[in-house]
Amino acid sequence: MARLSVVANPALQNILLELRDRDTPPTRFCDLLEEAGFLLAYEASRELPLVKDSVLTPLGAKAEATRVRDEDVVIIAVLRAALPMALGARKLYRRASLGFIAAKRVEEKRRRQGERLVFDVETPYWSIGDMSGRHVILVDPMLATGSTLSRIIERLSEYDPAKIVAISLIATKQGIEALEEAARRARVDLVIYSGALDPVLNEEGFIVPGLGDAGDRCFGQ
Repeated sequence: MARLSVVANPALQNILLELRDRDTPPTRFCDLLEEAGFLLAYEASRELPLVKDSVLTPLGAKAEATRVRDEDVVIIAVLRAALPMALGARKLYRRASLGFIAAKRVEEKRRRQGERLVFDVETPYWSIGDMSGRHVILVDPMLATGSTLSRIIERLSEYDPAKIVAISLIATKQGIEALEEAARRARVDLVIYSGALDPVLNEEGFIVPGLGDAGDRCFGQ
């Protein structure tokens, strides 16, 4: 099954508003993606495994705290747009592994399945390491039709992760429903964290009002 949390954090919403602005330059856009990745990963910390740990302070005293057991976390960036967000999440979970999946929608194979817009998706490159029993933070800025993440989640389930936490800047109702169905088919525990749920998915598969193509805006075409 899947659960959705739309993050109302004002700091994240401030970043998201600037990301939506068509006049935000590429270098600033990339910096904002990294900041958003950090904040979304922070919000997602409640889904991650915990452990009690201790250190010695400069006074020679022992201090204890409960922390995220991030050595059992894998952060996966869906290339290319998710890279800055994944690096932002890695700043928070320094012991986590960082994996990469290249994915591309096949635009000419766009079709309707009932009321849903669906794309075939190519995923030619995977570098994810050992996933068994670990918590996965799956990063993709835009959850539009859900075609890309659905395909990835179903394949990731074959590696037996403990839980998948998908984080995105903006999602749609169709994208959420597609991921819920993928999680049910794959029998994985899935949680979705998003900064916003936008109302429209147009005929080209873009979210409206959205923010455009995150990869192009960050890295250029």
